[in-house]
Amino acid sequence: MQRKIERKEAVDTALARGMDTQAMIPIGAALFEIISMLFLPWFSVPDLKYTVYPHTASLLKLKGLQDGIGGQYQVPESVTAVADKTALYLQAGAWVGAILALIFILYAFRRKVKAAWLGKIVFAWNGLLPIAAFLWAADTNSMLNLLNRKKNTFLNLSIYSHMQMTAYAYAQIIIGVILFFTVRNLLDTKKEYAAEFYITHSSKEDHRLSKRTVICFVLVLTAIPAVIFFGIFFLNDRSPYFIPLCVIIISMLPFFMVFENRRPQAREVVVIAVMASLGVVGRMAFFMVPFFKPTAAIVIISGISLGGEAGFLTGALAGFVSNFFFGQGPWTPWQMFAYGIIGFLAGLMFRRKRGRWKHFMLWVCIYGFLSVLVIYGLLLDTSSTFMGMGEINTGAFLAMYASGFPVNMVHASSTLIFLSILGKPMLKKLDRIKEKYGILEP
Repeated sequence: MQRKIERKEAVDTALARGMDTQAMIPIGAALFEIISMLFLPWFSVPDLKYTVYPHTASLLKLKGLQDGIGGQYQVPESVTAVADKTALYLQAGAWVGAILALIFILYAFRRKVKAAWLGKIVFAWNGLLPIAAFLWAADTNSMLNLLNRKKNTFLNLSIYSHMQMTAYAYAQIIIGVILFFTVRNLLDTKKEYAAEFYITHSSKEDHRLSKRTVICFVLVLTAIPAVIFFGIFFLNDRSPYFIPLCVIIISMLPFFMVFENRRPQAREVVVIAVMASLGVVGRMAFFMVPFFKPTAAIVIISGISLGGEAGFLTGALAGFVSNFFFGQGPWTPWQMFAYGIIGFLAGLMFRRKRGRWKHFMLWVCIYGFLSVLVIYGLLLDTSSTFMGMGEINTGAFLAMYASGFPVNMVHASSTLIFLSILGKPMLKKLDRIKEKYGILEP
């Protein structure tokens, strides 16, 4: 047995000499950071959009943006000189971060896990740089508010700010934080190859909520709403893809915890992709009937059969992909969250209840009707208030909810109808797939 283990370790070591997909994640992240710091726009000043000055700028091209701010807002020269000096520091920091990232890429290809210490330095530096840029932008906005005799309130420094940070800078902060803590494990390629040999997977029936379900519940209630409201206040809904991608990534985390003790198989992920595709196709097929869609019903069926985590991911993907045909916009994250939470709650409420509840499908149809009417409807009406109302107050919310009630009734009724027609046959098909291949047990 000892010789067998030694032979296996030798094979693992040989395989680990190659750069695999896992180890390419920090390499790709470092490459993105180089491109982001040197070439992508980090700052936006909407008031300069129709002037001769550039209204967006990268770290290396702040001069034109600062000239525009000085001319547009008549900033005193003493203040401009201080801003120029700070901008030089940010540009120097960008060059240092880019050089360190390039050295890390070359070193990681050769030394792999031994380059983890350098990776931590790189991702810490490149994660702190956009934070410094954010503080500089906030200080600039504060100064401009004073010059324009505006109060430095939260709204004036976020939604109505003069200078705004773009999604590229915020993405670099997220990458820096995540990779700082995970770069060593990602570069440890030997551990991945050895995992299949040393890890044994055992499963037993447990009627308690699993760890991944609890994590998903916390993420659904905290992280995803925080990301959506972050997009409203700090990105001003100018990035139709950044926030939806963040929602998808967060919703994928608890789903892939299903595979924490084993390697995922392609057919296990394909089931989710197929259900999300059905949701997209169903929404497109009924385009001629406004708000009469089967998407919510398909998401609920996915949550019941495949688990709450898979239900949330199916709903988020269906909302995101279908809007490539219906139009992306600031409403997309809200639709993704609304569809997702309906699927997640369906998996949570009807978890292992099939065959135990009398009139099971009747309860599913009632849940589908109420969840779309109350949860989906209220969330989308709330998003419409944020997007369409000049002044946000109680009256604006009540007016939007009242005007949206007929639409929500049509959508809820369609969900009830599609669940009553598709519920039983689709659940049977999914049960057959799960039993045949032994996959995706919630």
